[in-house]
Amino acid sequence: MISCHGLTQRQACKLVGACRGTVRYSACGRADEEEVKAKILKIAHERRRFGYRRIHMLLKRDGLAINHKRVFRLYQDLQIKIRRRSARKKALGTRMEVLQLKAPNECWSLDFVHDSLRCGRRIRLLAVIDAYTRECLNITVDTSLGGRRVQRVLDQIIELRGKPKAIRSDNGTEFTSNAILTWAHERSVEWQYIQPGKPQQNGHTESFNGKLRDECLNENLFFDLRQTREILEKWRIDYNHQRPHSSLRGLTPIEAFRRHSNVHEQVANI
Repeated sequence: MISCHGLTQRQACKLVGACRGTVRYSACGRADEEEVKAKILKIAHERRRFGYRRIHMLLKRDGLAINHKRVFRLYQDLQIKIRRRSARKKALGTRMEVLQLKAPNECWSLDFVHDSLRCGRRIRLLAVIDAYTRECLNITVDTSLGGRRVQRVLDQIIELRGKPKAIRSDNGTEFTSNAILTWAHERSVEWQYIQPGKPQQNGHTESFNGKLRDECLNENLFFDLRQTREILEKWRIDYNHQRPHSSLRGLTPIEAFRRHSNVHEQVANI
């Protein structure tokens, strides 16, 4: 209408009922979208079980000022949505009251995870996490892990990390053995057992086990114990130092630990 009939923009917009702001609008800030898409694609290939929210956290950590809605739009355009795996059965029943932890080393959570090598041989993984910082303190892998082996693992962690006030686990035979009961009594550590059939009472370690299986165990093929230990230790370091945690407001477990230590030092100096 403007070019063929010589009308002004105001007159043309009035005739067709169009908003002049919409007609004048020109997209801006889209020139670098290919670069952003390349970064999103790179992260998605390296961390195949990360969704757009965690990818957005990593992009911000790299210094890229970008809105999460824009990341979601580009994520959808790339069609790299995570394929959901079948859900596990959930235990029914009333939930145990969640303890309000205030500092690291107040409570550690322990649990076993099962997997197998390429040859079919079964292996067991003992995961130990700090329930406050969500930090994975240790992942021990072997074909058999008894009560005395659990003792040695905990002693090794205590030498580096310090003694916890309490430890929470299920009622497995390894955790209810005389060796563990004697160890807890001698070191004055309270050992808390969840109710049978209610893994949600140890929700921190259950959540961690799900991430471990989804992002590491299901993504790798293990040939022997040495290779398995190397892969799991590499993943544990990445989980503690690089992987943003949603319950920590995007911080990594190490960042949460350091932030608490700094705040504690500042309060002590006042």
